[in-house]
Amino acid sequence: MKVLFDTTVLVAAVVDQLPNHEAALACFSHYAGSIDHVGCCSTHALAECYATLTAIPLPKRVQPAEACLLIEENFINRLKLIELSGTDYAEAIRRASGLGLSSGVIYDALHLACAEKASCERIYTYNLSDFQRFRADEIEVLTP
Repeated sequence: MKVLFDTTVLVAAVVDQLPNHEAALACFSHYAGSIDHVGCCSTHALAECYATLTAIPLPKRVQPAEACLLIEENFINRLKLIELSGTDYAEAIRRASGLGLSSGVIYDALHLACAEKASCERIYTYNLSDFQRFRADEIEVLTP
């Protein structure tokens, strides 16, 4: 099975101070680097993860060098990275616009575009409602 992880799951998988950590880590570990499955993420998610990891208000803050190491070791080295072209970005923007959606939901549109481009069967996210607004019935959207 091929799955795509969005930023919400990736961050939770590597930050043990977050309430969803155990479920996210178990899901991530099941697919990342597996022989039977392919875990994917968008290249855009790497930047989102860095921004989130270094900004999230935690008792023990994630420092920039630590965030870089977490991203490289866990995501870049263990997941298939899906890149979008300029045309793919334009299509994601048209999709969001066509549904009357605005603001940060565009980032979920980019994750969805990557999942479709890579022929993923599932997306794992903690933003179910954002993905459901895109009505992508061919891809199952789940929380870990």
